[in-house]
Amino acid sequence: MGRSLATYYDILRVGRGADPDGVRSAYRRLAQKYHPDKLPNNADAVRVMAMLNEAYAVLSDPRQRASYDRRIQQAQAYASRAKRGAMAPVDVPTAAWPWYLLFATMAFALATFGTVLYKTLVPGVAVAVAMPAVQSPAPAKPAKN
Repeated sequence: MGRSLATYYDILRVGRGADPDGVRSAYRRLAQKYHPDKLPNNADAVRVMAMLNEAYAVLSDPRQRASYDRRIQQAQAYASRAKRGAMAPVDVPTAAWPWYLLFATMAFALATFGTVLYKTLVPGVAVAVAMPAVQSPAPAKPAKN
């Protein structure tokens, strides 16, 4: 089974329906536990604290949190459709131009290969071209001194 990425809710260890006070208390509890000043010999303390700060910044602002929740719902809907083998939702951008590039490259390669194969297997027809007769100039006589 595929591994899912951690959400900001997972980082702060709160539920999706957590109120702003619950988010704030979870952030404070984890910040006190993982603060780099409390763990001076831990190399990951700065990284963990940065993740906590980012998660709290998004979940504490109502507009950012609503936008984040919509993105999570869209990602879950896309994942469930992909699991069922259904088509991708309309709002997911698709880049179709690489397929055209691949098709053009393959068509050119096939045409080149076909031409080489044809020229190899089919004997060539000699084309007789009438060449005009070229007369060489008379040799120059050496000058007498």
